[in-house]
Amino acid sequence: MPPARPNSQSLNLSRLRHSFLTLVNSPEVSRLLEDITTCSLSREETRFSGWQEPPSKGGVELFPFLTVHTRRHRLELSGTLFPNQEEPETGVLYHLIKIRLGDETHYFNLSTSQSTFLLSPFHCRFISIIFGITWFYTLAFETAAMQQDFFAFAPYSLEEQVIARYLQSLVWIPCATVQLDTQDNPYIGTRLYTSADLKRCEIPGSSKEEGMIRGWRLFKRLLNFSIEGEPIFTGFAFLPSHKSLMHHQKRWSDLLLYHEADQVPLNEGIEAIKQLLLNADGRSTFLSVYQDRIIGVLHLTKGTQQQLTTVRSWRESLLLATISRRGRFNFWLALKGRQNARIPLSLLEYRQGHIQIPLFQDVFWQELERQLRQSCPDCNYPEVLQQLKLLIRGMRANARGGIFLLGLNAARLQEPYIPIENEVRLAQPTPLQHRWSAIILGLAKSDGAIIFNERLEVTHFRVRLKATGLQLPPLRGDELGSGTRHQATREFSAFCPEVLGLCISMDGPVSLYRMGKLISRLY
Repeated sequence: MPPARPNSQSLNLSRLRHSFLTLVNSPEVSRLLEDITTCSLSREETRFSGWQEPPSKGGVELFPFLTVHTRRHRLELSGTLFPNQEEPETGVLYHLIKIRLGDETHYFNLSTSQSTFLLSPFHCRFISIIFGITWFYTLAFETAAMQQDFFAFAPYSLEEQVIARYLQSLVWIPCATVQLDTQDNPYIGTRLYTSADLKRCEIPGSSKEEGMIRGWRLFKRLLNFSIEGEPIFTGFAFLPSHKSLMHHQKRWSDLLLYHEADQVPLNEGIEAIKQLLLNADGRSTFLSVYQDRIIGVLHLTKGTQQQLTTVRSWRESLLLATISRRGRFNFWLALKGRQNARIPLSLLEYRQGHIQIPLFQDVFWQELERQLRQSCPDCNYPEVLQQLKLLIRGMRANARGGIFLLGLNAARLQEPYIPIENEVRLAQPTPLQHRWSAIILGLAKSDGAIIFNERLEVTHFRVRLKATGLQLPPLRGDELGSGTRHQATREFSAFCPEVLGLCISMDGPVSLYRMGKLISRLY
């Protein structure tokens, strides 16, 4: 006879609570939270005097399915995330987490050095998954119920289970709506769950999550794998398993199938599929995965959907994974824009051992525009902003790093101690207009920075930034910002606080600096 399911009468609730709080404060949970949110987690014993809990309507319910499931076993657990809060005295951004365990309430604080790092619905979902999986870990260990709900739960790491459940949850319970504006920028809205959504969820350790974990492990191994001395650059397209293969053949006219006898299961490892990896480049061609088997190659040059606003649209979306030579892989969707045939929307990225949910474009571009209005009040909006976006995208597409100093006027440049040298001056300030865009992009490819005045006109290029003598504290947890180009940009923005520093990394991320602080980042 199988053992009884756990209930509050057979558990030591005090020990269960202690184990959960201990695991939440473990280094692995802290690492995942810091990777995803750039935030550090701290336990809040007491808040400052006069503090009041934020209104419940401003909170996001954490792990609703797990709350309902454990309630059936007479275990009271609930959580609420209050994102994007601000300390009234200092203006510092933080995110508050409230966890209720039985008759006790515990608060956790997520604080970050990035003053405008706002949590999107996807960040909130990831946090929810971390705390939910941590609760199930605790419950599994305390009840020793591996033969029941938790049988498939133990063999995988916390990271693997959180990743798999996060990606799977976007199909079960979509957390966001995604729509494109007229300029093809994605705008993200929050989607509330329904009771029907909860019925689609499964206990951690489902076969679908296992398949995702196998894929995750495979992709991490591929980062260090080469064929004939060349690193792998490939991609995968995950065809929704709830649809028939005939349906996918009708929908994707450019799907080339292997013979059924030659289709390879993912769990057979790299050696079994290494020659197939050469069939796809991860840009326009992808190995097609259906029910955990590589079944063919898909040619995809256009996005699949203009918007993701319903459960049906999310369930029919095509999840893509690209492994690149830059030591990273990412999971993304291809949206179809009005002006662009395919717009990548990244859901999760693994880069140099760290996991990230890229800061979505709408947040970054809105912050860039707000900062530009302070540094360059005399420029012509919105044409100039659109041309600046195209310039940044051109730099990223060419994998060229660069520095833009925005709002540096002529009077400031005449000062004797301005920390620049070896600059090339233009005879006349060149406006950021379509007619000059190709030339400005060429200037920006030179070593050194490019200077824009308060009207966002180019005045200098190939500018070498000298040391300012300022001693800035390091940005904790920001490995990307430790490079020479980022350090120079940040230091110059501290020396000239009216200037907006924009640093473009060779591998894509764009960092925004003001007054020596990282304001925002586009991955």
